[in-house]
Amino acid sequence: MLKLNFTPTKKHLADIKNWLIEEWNRTNSGFYCNWNVIADEFSKNNLSIITDNDYAIGFAVYRIYEFQAIIDITEVKPTERKKGIAKKLINETLEYFKQKGVLVCELFCSPENSEPFWKRIGFENFPTIPHNSKINMFKPLVETLKPMDKAQSDTNISLWNCEPYQADREKAKWNWDLNFVNDSETLTKPIIFPVSSDWQVKLTKNGEKIISDKVKRFPFDLADYGGFMIIRKLTARKKH
Repeated sequence: MLKLNFTPTKKHLADIKNWLIEEWNRTNSGFYCNWNVIADEFSKNNLSIITDNDYAIGFAVYRIYEFQAIIDITEVKPTERKKGIAKKLINETLEYFKQKGVLVCELFCSPENSEPFWKRIGFENFPTIPHNSKINMFKPLVETLKPMDKAQSDTNISLWNCEPYQADREKAKWNWDLNFVNDSETLTKPIIFPVSSDWQVKLTKNGEKIISDKVKRFPFDLADYGGFMIIRKLTARKKH
C-alpha cells in the first residue's frame, strides 16, 4: 500500500541509499552523487518519502522559506517508475507545503528531460531572467491573479523585464488588473510571479501613478520575496 511520510526513519533512508547505489553502479545515473545533500536534509526533516509496505520507493528533498518552498531533488526507484508514484509524491508534498502557509514552490529541472513531467503536474517555466541559464520552474499553491499583455482597468500593476532606464522606451511585459475585497487594499487574488529584483514595476491606482521603481524597492507587501514578486495587499511595508 502506498503511503506518504514526512517524518521518515533511518530505515527509510537506508532503503533509498541502497537502490540509489544500485542504480549508480548499473547506469552511472541517478542522485547517489548527491547523497550527502540527501542525508543532510533528512537530518533537518526536509525529506518526504513514498513507501510501499513501509519500503521507501521515492523521495523529495526540499527547503521551506516561510512563503516559498524549493524542491531540490526528486526520484522514484527505477523499477517503480511510470506507475503514477512520482505524481502522487509531488502532489501530496505540495499539499503539505500549502498547509504550512507556503504560497509558491520552485525547482530547477535536472535532468532536463524531466521538464515534461513537471509541466504535466502544473509547473510553469520562469520567464527569461538575466544570468540564469537553468530550467527553473514554479507553481503557485494558491489561486493567483494571472498577468495580461495589456492592462484594461485604471487600477493595475505593470512589470517590465528590464531596468527603469529601458522601461521608459518599452511597453510593460506583464500587467495585472487589480480587484479588491471590502477593505480596498487586499487583492481578491494575490500576484505571485518570478522576477529579477532589478526589473521595473509600476502601480497605477484610479489612473494615477502611485509608484514606479525596481522590484526590490517596491514598498508593498512581499515584493521580491526569494526571487518572486508576491503581492497580496496594497499596504506599504514599514521601514526598518
